[in-house]
Amino acid sequence: MQSDAPRDPLIHPRLLPAIEAAAEEERRAPGDLVTEAIERYLSERRWFRKDEVHAKIAEGLESLRQGKGLDGESAIAELLAELDAPDSAR
Repeated sequence: MQSDAPRDPLIHPRLLPAIEAAAEEERRAPGDLVTEAIERYLSERRWFRKDEVHAKIAEGLESLRQGKGLDGESAIAELLAELDAPDSAR
């Protein structure tokens, strides 16, 4: 038996047409796009937590003081590898 009370949808109805259009364009299921978007959001949210960002900056500054700096290409490659790593590896 279902309640007559309105449910708060997880996806706002005004977004549904855009989600469905993007899914059709990419030949993917709308649910797959939504899942991917949420996974990316949660991953970025974990990555950019203020206390973690400050700790990473402090580590980087200390590393530079010790002469362990990386050239720009190496630094970007390392950051991209960390971002692409599975969540369990972080």
